[in-house]
Amino acid sequence: MYLLIWNSLFMLKRSFLVGILMSLLIFVSASTIPTAALSSNSFPQNWQGTWSGIMYDRTIKGKSQTVPMTLRIQPMSQNPMRYTWQITYGTGAKKVVRNYELVAKNQSIGHFAIDEKDGTVIDAWWLGDKLYSQFRVKNLLLSTEEQLKGNRLHYELIVYQPLTTQGQGSQQKVAFESYQLRSVQSAELSLVKE
Repeated sequence: MYLLIWNSLFMLKRSFLVGILMSLLIFVSASTIPTAALSSNSFPQNWQGTWSGIMYDRTIKGKSQTVPMTLRIQPMSQNPMRYTWQITYGTGAKKVVRNYELVAKNQSIGHFAIDEKDGTVIDAWWLGDKLYSQFRVKNLLLSTEEQLKGNRLHYELIVYQPLTTQGQGSQQKVAFESYQLRSVQSAELSLVKE
């Protein structure tokens, strides 16, 4: 009888300890898995300000040019889920200003959008410490990537054009397209005081 009670108490203690250990393991695992919206580089809050530098525009045909570039990111007072995303290329009479807005669609999964204020809205995705987007304009495929590293904001826009498509009579069962690199625009921007 005592042996039965002792074994029952031992099993109860063991189950209790296993339960505590399992709970602790689940808690530690869940807290170390990174989510799309969380990182050491809080976006877009830590990106606020005016970033300036030189954009390099290179084509596969060997043409290249440099253009001054500025990116201004500020919260919009009337809506905390929207930020200015103003891009300026060039200076003086040749200056081109793009007054876009960054919209937080679902920050918990890292879903944002760049609203170009003309009906064009480009979905963007925050993952790790980078903001990604990909979109098509006519037959061109464009991919962007922005990342804050230390005190520098890295910007890259890559343009592709279709190279081959799956033709009629093809033996492939899955639609397939290959793209040729057309140009790369890249910039390393620094925060400037206004």
